[in-house]
Amino acid sequence: MPRRELTSRLMVAAVGIPLAVFIIYWGVWPVGVLMAAAGVLGAREYYHLKPDDTVAFRGLGAALAGVLPLMAALYPDYRAFTSWAFGLVLGTVLLVLALSLWFRWPDGRPMDAASRTIMGALYTGGALSFWVLLRALPDQVSNEATAIHGAALLIFPIWVTWLGDTFAYGCGSRWGRTKLIEAVSPNKTIVGAIGGLVGSVLAGGIFARLWLSGVPEFGLSWQVGAALSVPIAVVGQVGDLAESVLKRDAGVKDSSHLLPGHGGVLDRLDALFFTVPLTYALLLLIRPWL
Repeated sequence: MPRRELTSRLMVAAVGIPLAVFIIYWGVWPVGVLMAAAGVLGAREYYHLKPDDTVAFRGLGAALAGVLPLMAALYPDYRAFTSWAFGLVLGTVLLVLALSLWFRWPDGRPMDAASRTIMGALYTGGALSFWVLLRALPDQVSNEATAIHGAALLIFPIWVTWLGDTFAYGCGSRWGRTKLIEAVSPNKTIVGAIGGLVGSVLAGGIFARLWLSGVPEFGLSWQVGAALSVPIAVVGQVGDLAESVLKRDAGVKDSSHLLPGHGGVLDRLDALFFTVPLTYALLLLIRPWL
């Protein structure tokens, strides 16, 4: 990695990480606003990946991507959120289909317009809504929950994902020879993937031991934290590869140049689009046994 790019990465991380931790600790609504902004930016990046981005209804898709995290902040219980979000998405789907028939038929690829518009919104704002739901989860089930508990649950998959990515990069760069899926991501190796898995498990066990054992209703031992980190790590690597497929298909290296040294929102959050919703689902599934 060039020294200038490394310096840019470190500077962005030095500012961004403490700011993100503060917002996560601050509360559900600050997280909702941050995720709404990230959803809009991420959706815009998605729609601009390919030269024919005018096919999608970009404004409508970006608006949906921004509204979904705000709706999660307004209805942080997943039952209420699911009902309202389903209605909003269904209404948007019908509207997009109608607009596609009116403005894209017959030569404007109406099917592509409809599918790309909805896909861009759900991939970004839909996935980011679970950041809000996970931050609010302890408050929804216990009166004893504090800001630390909600913040710890949300930071858990972020920590596991990013530490795994760091281990994967280090192990792959030093010892990696055999490519994982060269046609998708030529720099990823099998050794790197295994190193990332090991790093995620270590990170998850340590984080659970230090921060999650006292979370009301969701207290995790280090063994459970390490075990949960296995599917999180695997799905995180799938998410990373999925975003690589999008960029390969579009013929671009980065989704944008928004963050110096990091690329765009899609580049920075690629794995987290997958791992945070998965963590939320896993915690709900194992709650009766905790």
